Amino acid sequence: MRSRRSTLGRLCFGAALCCVAFAACGGATLYKWVDADGVTHYSDRPEPGAQKVRIASAQTYQGAPQSSASAREQPKRPAATQGYTSLAITGPEDGGVLWNTGGRVDVVAALEPGLADGHRLWFVIDGKSQQGSAEGTASIAVTRGEHTVVASVTNADGDEMISSAPVTFVVRQTSVAQPPQGPSLPKTKIKH
Repeated sequence: MRSRRSTLGRLCFGAALCCVAFAACGGATLYKWVDADGVTHYSDRPEPGAQKVRIASAQTYQGAPQSSASAREQPKRPAATQGYTSLAITGPEDGGVLWNTGGRVDVVAALEPGLADGHRLWFVIDGKSQQGSAEGTASIAVTRGEHTVVASVTNADGDEMISSAPVTFVVRQTSVAQPPQGPSLPKTKIKH
């Protein structure tokens, strides 16, 4: 069991640390003394027999003054780069399941307004880029499983102008070992 003296000492020590921290923030003067039990005390008020302890102020940092909101905005892009208002993948639909695709999926994107001269439409599926047509389509090779695709438009320098939200879809392939099942699909029997 802890003695009352050690508990009291810990409380005094904690209070002393708080006082030191408080004083350090403002560069104030503290007073330090040791009581009859040998416990060191700190305070911002003088006590009989206390020694003055000067605490230097804490190091601080002041950032550059804030400028107006308009100065913090991104620099304006040339008019050609500001023309796109939206880009979205319209096919396949997000969360969709595609069956027996033959290893390819047609991806379709809607861009407003249409693709500008010198700009390119890209489809990035599972991290691999493939250029799309000016009409916003591409036939992409896929395997069974889950895939994520994003569309983007780049200018002649390769800088991204706009990108779509990602769309995730699943490709399933029927097989003899695991035929498709579900309430709307007929049960199939495997012949041996």
